[in-house]
Amino acid sequence: MPRRRRHSAAVRFRLTGAGWVFLAVAVLVGVAAVKTYDRPMMYVLFGGMFGAVHASAFLVRRMLRGVAVQQRGPSRVWQDQTVHVGYLLRNRRRRGTAMALRLKQLIPRQIQSADGYCAQLPPGASFRAGARFVARQRGRFVLRGLRVETSFPFGLVAANRRFGRPTELVVWPARGQLRRQLLRRGALESSAEAPSRDSGGQDEFFGLREYREGDSPRWVHWRRSAGRRMPVVREMARPLPDILWVLLETRLTDSTGDGTAQRERMLRFAATIIEYAFFRGYRVGMGLGGAAGPRLWRPAGGRGQRRQLLDALADVGATDHSLSRTLGALHRADLADAEVIAVTPDAAVGDALADLRGACRRLRVIRPAELSAYFIDDAPAAVDAPSQEVA
Repeated sequence: MPRRRRHSAAVRFRLTGAGWVFLAVAVLVGVAAVKTYDRPMMYVLFGGMFGAVHASAFLVRRMLRGVAVQQRGPSRVWQDQTVHVGYLLRNRRRRGTAMALRLKQLIPRQIQSADGYCAQLPPGASFRAGARFVARQRGRFVLRGLRVETSFPFGLVAANRRFGRPTELVVWPARGQLRRQLLRRGALESSAEAPSRDSGGQDEFFGLREYREGDSPRWVHWRRSAGRRMPVVREMARPLPDILWVLLETRLTDSTGDGTAQRERMLRFAATIIEYAFFRGYRVGMGLGGAAGPRLWRPAGGRGQRRQLLDALADVGATDHSLSRTLGALHRADLADAEVIAVTPDAAVGDALADLRGACRRLRVIRPAELSAYFIDDAPAAVDAPSQEVA
């Protein structure tokens, strides 16, 4: 989440449990004062009790008006991952210490959180606080900001103030652990059959150039360097990354809870293999059925591509488009020299995949019942499709 700052939010009040009891006693004292009008101390006590409530509201409001908050946290997280959020509190007042500040992130009900706390914030001082939350459901959610609350010193009136603007949080499907080596190679292990035209790697010979500061002496070509004022070094070609296509069935073949749990497990497996492929240096593409029709992401590398693919898995919802339609949008040339992993429970897709077997380097079709043999699913029982409603 980007860092946000907001100081113009209004301070809101509420009576605490002790405050309601105190107010009820004050009302009883007032009624007794009316019935025993010849006892002026009862009126003094009644006025003092109401004055204590107003003084409590004044003090907590004055305390919160001098507090400024900066928040720092991620915009994308993994499902069931504990995420830590940092806060920087600053007391802008020259006099007056802020006490017993409770920090609560305003989040949807699908996210479990632990609140932060600051016991004492002297004038002009800063304090770093932290909190954590766990997203139990994938999807996109709206974080409505941060609420700072205190009821110090009397505990009769609690005041709270909001900081920050609503921000979006994308929750990716939970990652598991692979049991088998599904990908044969990667740019971190070896290159493809043809090296790229980019220099700076350690794969195959690219050419010679003059020595630069920081070059390893092992790459000096001593024979060509003889008689030269400056030695020359061998420059190697970078490996050409392998290509991986992940084809995923997102249509619910079973509308019951078992069908939803099966699809969520397939999404978690797809997120796991995609994350592993990027770690191994692959260029990754993906195909799945969306609400408006088949969706394809051409193979590419880098953080931007990784974010797009995992965001797409987080956004998967109800769709009537099967994997067969997605395969129809693919061309055989797109799969040349690529590894393809297709995850589908539909046996009818096998014929369409058989036509693609000769176009790609390697094709593996995985049924939902076979997922346990390929990866360990660390996530709990799947929940319903993601909702963007905010509690």
